[in-house]
Amino acid sequence: MKTYIVDTYAWISYFEGINEFKALIEENELYTPSIVLAEISRILSRKKVPKEKGSKILSFIKKRSLTLSLDETNAVEAGKIAEVEGLYLIDAIIYSYVNENMRLLTGDKHFRNKPYVDFIEHEEK
Repeated sequence: MKTYIVDTYAWISYFEGINEFKALIEENELYTPSIVLAEISRILSRKKVPKEKGSKILSFIKKRSLTLSLDETNAVEAGKIAEVEGLYLIDAIIYSYVNENMRLLTGDKHFRNKPYVDFIEHEEK
């Protein structure tokens, strides 16, 4: 069993039924940065997902994974990471939680070839 930080890309892929993400999310220990919940909430609104269904999706994420709050340490680290790694600030916030024991699960091309990332490539639907 692995421990994963799950980003927005991975969660959306899971809910779209992408098998590679489904297996990894269902079989491992998961942590979700709180900023990911904000991104998913925005996507649900943008896609006009009915409120009840959106609530179920967010509830599932909160039940299936531990939510990581953005604290001062991760905020400062994210600023440095954004500059050094050339990431958008939201991606840097997510990446600030990643280490040798907590790998990032994603398919987001911004994280390709970064240390401690399990990058899943799949055909877009």
